[in-house]
Amino acid sequence: MNNITLTEDEKDLSNELVKFSLQFCTACYFGSPSDKEVKVNNGTVTLIEYKNVKYGITNFHVIEAFRQRLEEEPELELYIGNALINLEGLVRDEDEKLDLCILNLDDYDEEEFRSNGNIPTTFYPIQELSKINVSKGDFILFGGYPGVWRERPEVNHLIFDSLSTGSMEVSEVTERNIRCEFSLEGCHITLSEHHNSIPNNFGGLSGGPVFLNRTLPSGINIFEFVGIIYEYMELSNSIMIRPSSFIDENMTLKKINFQ
Repeated sequence: MNNITLTEDEKDLSNELVKFSLQFCTACYFGSPSDKEVKVNNGTVTLIEYKNVKYGITNFHVIEAFRQRLEEEPELELYIGNALINLEGLVRDEDEKLDLCILNLDDYDEEEFRSNGNIPTTFYPIQELSKINVSKGDFILFGGYPGVWRERPEVNHLIFDSLSTGSMEVSEVTERNIRCEFSLEGCHITLSEHHNSIPNNFGGLSGGPVFLNRTLPSGINIFEFVGIIYEYMELSNSIMIRPSSFIDENMTLKKINFQ
């Protein structure tokens, strides 16, 4: 944390909070890891296990960017974590206006999605998709992989450093969005080889998971999946989140008429 004196117990809790969301997401990218001359694009995929089926959720604009490049580069490859993905037949549902895309990843070995870092990568288990109320002043956790931190230390090898937060206050909630101002005072934590530096571009966080942090009267912290990052608003220095309430019980997207 920044500019705050913490007790040892608070430091331990902060370290656990900052790791939480990164367990349930991984970097996705398209482009050749072996050729420095080939452009690489990357985003983040949230990993969800719903009713014992494994899904990946990211933004429509991430998958659409891959499709557009594929038209010009037929040999272009798409990776989610360490898994080489054949997109055909995997799209469960997608919506350009919601900027969400759900992929069925159940035919892939879970081990293939694991990151190479020190945080285990797994699928967040959900048995019921119910609306979770988020209010202004609540605190959320999120994580993802900023593209500007992507590194190629050697041929045929890419590293995707992570950015995450242990708590960020919700600034605004509407039917369509959750907005959090990107504050560095007191609530922002990074887990990265870049220590506490902040990237100058948040591209790559798209598709990252967002969890609501609730503290029960007993003092126990619980975390509830509440949305997916879809945009960074530079003018307001805000992270924009699409609520998980747009995903229905069939793991498809609820259609909405955006005016």
